[in-house]
Amino acid sequence: PPALAAAAQGIRNSFNPVASVESSFSNTSLSGLVNASYEVGSDAIVYASYQRGEKSGGLNLSVLPAGIEPDVKPETVDNFEVGLKSQFFDRRLTLNLAAYLTEVHDFQTTITEQVPSSDVNAAPSFRQYIANIPHVRSKGFEADASWAVTQRISLSGSIAYTDARYIDYQNAPAPVETINLGAITDLSGEPLSGVPKWSWTLSADGSQPVGSIGGRASELYASADWNYRSSYYTNVSNSRWSLVDGYGLLGGRIGLRSEDGILDLSVFARNLLDKDHYQTLSPNAYGVVTAILGEPRTWGVTLRSRF
Repeated sequence: PPALAAAAQGIRNSFNPVASVESSFSNTSLSGLVNASYEVGSDAIVYASYQRGEKSGGLNLSVLPAGIEPDVKPETVDNFEVGLKSQFFDRRLTLNLAAYLTEVHDFQTTITEQVPSSDVNAAPSFRQYIANIPHVRSKGFEADASWAVTQRISLSGSIAYTDARYIDYQNAPAPVETINLGAITDLSGEPLSGVPKWSWTLSADGSQPVGSIGGRASELYASADWNYRSSYYTNVSNSRWSLVDGYGLLGGRIGLRSEDGILDLSVFARNLLDKDHYQTLSPNAYGVVTAILGEPRTWGVTLRSRF
């Protein structure tokens, strides 16, 4: 009906009004990988690598604010990494270490801006477009280890530290809490959104033979895992209302399986402690904060067969 069609068009226009855009661009890219390694023992190597890659540019097909070009520049990435891969104690213990530095130029990101209405009684509209952040840097280290305690019990873990920052981002959209001071802010030197500084995991696996079931050798097995990540921003403006607190999640599985894989029946649980957490927080200037909630405690049954 015309009344509903007009209302729907109004909602559509509040996000991306009908517009005409004309632009074009061309680009070539060179990418590659150089890797060198040295064996320091029968079960250990050290390595160093450099790689360069590129994400293609594109076009913004929406209403753009003044000063924003319709062309989206290609994103170029230079990555340097050094590390160690090793095994000890008759290969029962595996240890891997890596340190890296990643330089990203013309980093592509999605910008969502609120556009005030000239009518004080009308709701504000929003525009969304892709923009290039001139320079982003990420550096850190990663380590992971696994230990076969016995033939049927194993432990593993990993830890990662990431210092990801905007190196040059002088025209960032202002966070909602300071937008009254200006629509643009300088986020140079501030943390990159969406990247926790710390993350780590721990897991344990075990199994125990239970004899023959239905003429097939079978075993009970169980596993548990803990995953943690520290706090991080989920909005490109680094609004404090988009700061997701750090959280850890516990999961596990217990089951019965035949050694030939014909039968594998298990019960699993995710977020076993039913931890309330967010995946993203998205603040708006008029006071509303929307969110994507993390999965609550979830359990289920899995039946597998391999033949």
